[in-house]
Amino acid sequence: MNTDRHDTTWRRFRDGDISALESIYRCHVESLVSYGLKICDDAAIVNDCIHDLFLDLWKYRSNLADTDDPRFYLFRALRNKLLKALSQRSFVSISEMQLASGDLPVTHIELDILAREEEAHNRDTLKKLMDKLPRRQQEVISLRFYSNFSYETIAGIMDMNYQSVLNLLHRALKTLRSKYTSHHTRP
Repeated sequence: MNTDRHDTTWRRFRDGDISALESIYRCHVESLVSYGLKICDDAAIVNDCIHDLFLDLWKYRSNLADTDDPRFYLFRALRNKLLKALSQRSFVSISEMQLASGDLPVTHIELDILAREEEAHNRDTLKKLMDKLPRRQQEVISLRFYSNFSYETIAGIMDMNYQSVLNLLHRALKTLRSKYTSHHTRP
């Protein structure tokens, strides 16, 4: 959705158009689920929080402000709902983020077999190394590289200042780079 369409759809939704809410949901639900699973690996909790988020949106639509970036609002609201749900459910542990990337596109099967095997190995290695990072470092990597948010937007979602986001991401990447290099230099 482009910005003008976001504005129009958001306004229609705030004015009580249920089809506009459905449009917002369809446009963002996949990325919300993906992001939610970076915070909490329990798909049921993520789905419940997304469901509650959209129920609350509809219920309190007249109190919502205009926004030119509903995606920011939705990500921030989902993050808050998930953190609240996790804090209320002491039996639920916040697991390490699990990153999964899509399959490689196949162009020449003969040449791609080795490349896919190497990519799978690198992906598994990276996933294992990412699992060892603190949760917030995993979250900032996910928001920046998997959801393509700007640093300013990440700062808003994570309720941090801009410089703290840069520092957190820098530390995470430095740690990953160091661990990845040492992992690949082992005999």
